[in-house]
Amino acid sequence: MSIWVIIGIILGIVILICVVVWLMSYSGSSTSEILKPDGNITGKALVVYDPGLSGGTRTAATYMAENLKAKGYEVKLTSVKSDNLSDLSGYDFLIVGSPTYGAKPTEPITSYLNSLENSGNIMAGVYALSAGNTQDAEIVMAEILENKSIPVKVLIKYGNSPFAFSADQKQCSDFVSQLLD
Repeated sequence: MSIWVIIGIILGIVILICVVVWLMSYSGSSTSEILKPDGNITGKALVVYDPGLSGGTRTAATYMAENLKAKGYEVKLTSVKSDNLSDLSGYDFLIVGSPTYGAKPTEPITSYLNSLENSGNIMAGVYALSAGNTQDAEIVMAEILENKSIPVKVLIKYGNSPFAFSADQKQCSDFVSQLLD
């Protein structure tokens, strides 16, 4: 084989991998669902996430939404790419999750947070997935919310692996418990 054929094959594989990663990042990216508790409704919560490339923030958001539902909350679990998320009226709690890219939250999450206006007595919690100890996307998110007069009660960073979600259901349950206390 000539060197050009080998380079062409390698380039083709790289392009294919890029397309697959790009498609994965958009699959399920605009999903939204309402979770209702079995008994009386204690309150309402909005859980917004950017799924990122690994889907880890979606996993955490799902764990947190299920935990809130079990505690009697009606929960809107939604991707940041869904419509009509800036109206916080009627919600008691807001949870926002983002992967960390370049030591910051994703651009869709940053834009979403910047679009919010405090419309009541809402309490927020933020979490980020991060591959490094010095990447503090959760702090950036909390600062944006607090500049909007939306108090952040809980902020946490999960991870230290860019490809695997290292928070588990217990950690997400602890996050929700801290938010509700």
